[in-house]
Amino acid sequence: MGNFLQGGLPPLPGAGPDFGSIALNMLFAVLWSIVAAVGFAAAIAIGFRVLSVLTPGLNEWEELKKGNMAVGVLWSAFVLAVAIVVFVVLNK
Repeated sequence: MGNFLQGGLPPLPGAGPDFGSIALNMLFAVLWSIVAAVGFAAAIAIGFRVLSVLTPGLNEWEELKKGNMAVGVLWSAFVLAVAIVVFVVLNK
């Protein structure tokens, strides 16, 4: 094992790192993060509207202010489910 590590790693092919390609990949990563954030925010807003329509006569904000743990767990599970769906859609 010692002889293997003494030589070091083999050199990378090419003259060196391509900084233009690295910068372009960084730009795409930032843009994709913005798209994901906007998509997640829109999905959560639409999802809460749908949840509000599905639970008529229940004011979720008032119940949360009263300390209703069941509504908090419901909202947490709902946000997690929407986040998973958005992640799967954006990751395709």
